[in-house]
Amino acid sequence: MSRFIGFMLTAALTACLAGCRQDMQNQPKILPLRGSAFFPDGRSARRQLDGTVARGQEAAASYFLTGMTDGKEGEGLPFPVTMQVLRRGQERFNIYCSPCHSRVGNGQGRVVQRGYRQAANFHSIRLLQAPAGHFFNVMTHGFGAMPDYHAELAPVDRWAVVAYIRALQLSQDAKPSDAAPGARVVSLTQIASDEGLPPAFADANWTSKTSPAPPSAAPRPPQTSASTAALVAAATPAPGRRQEAGSSQSGSKTEEKPAESEKKSTPPAAAGDAAAGKQIYMQNCLMCHQANRQGLPPMIPSLVDIVTRVGVDKIKQTVTHGVPTANPPMPSFEAKLTPADIENLLAFLKTKP
Repeated sequence: MSRFIGFMLTAALTACLAGCRQDMQNQPKILPLRGSAFFPDGRSARRQLDGTVARGQEAAASYFLTGMTDGKEGEGLPFPVTMQVLRRGQERFNIYCSPCHSRVGNGQGRVVQRGYRQAANFHSIRLLQAPAGHFFNVMTHGFGAMPDYHAELAPVDRWAVVAYIRALQLSQDAKPSDAAPGARVVSLTQIASDEGLPPAFADANWTSKTSPAPPSAAPRPPQTSASTAALVAAATPAPGRRQEAGSSQSGSKTEEKPAESEKKSTPPAAAGDAAAGKQIYMQNCLMCHQANRQGLPPMIPSLVDIVTRVGVDKIKQTVTHGVPTANPPMPSFEAKLTPADIENLLAFLKTKP
């Protein structure tokens, strides 16, 4: 027994001695301020990258991080505005801001059109006069029904969005004389025509800064350029044309029924252009009903084989007047889409996804 105990003690002592190497104490590490042969300059510590700020030592009260100066929203951006900054701001704006504020910043985004709270119009007098720090502050802390975006947008991206908002404000009030000498100026109407979009595309994105008319006054038509007015006039018959046609056929007695006589003489509508209808779908329907037309049932119905399932008349009625009782409500497109546009949309909906 004594021999066995001695053998076990010897084995334990041997195991302990084997673990008493100096590697744990003499680690291959670099101590602060100690020289090193690993780097060419012989220094173990590396130089900090430009702009590095230690935790707890950042300038938390700086204009860059708050948009505030002496407790008030400041004007101007904390860095020069370049085309690269504007492109970054446009990208972030289109991702996070346009669903509510729209691509042109008039507060009529897709989400608002489908029943959400009215978003701010960046072209209103109040926001045209607001300092740049106001927009940064709202993105940081939120405002009213708008949530904050400090987690989604880094400070530099928030300032880039502010710069792009300023560019949007200038663009919606720009005049041909504001362009550089020799620059090519193209109206939104011409761009819509070149891209195969409906003429009403330009009107739908027009932003008017005039005060709203009182309820008893007739609504004011949106201001349009000469080219836009020409296209709208070509697509929409003038109010007096029907009476002229009726009076020329039946004299003054037929003035009370001009619309009926025209309806009988109007040729049947064309079958529609599916390619043009696809563009209309992408501009007006894609946001809710998805690219594959599957929608998000039960809230947003599928449009696959919708023409077969509900019929042409029902679709025209829904697109024209909307469904205000739905949840979320579907807006009316009567002011945006002409009858020809709806025919093109129907032609596209008849195709297979």
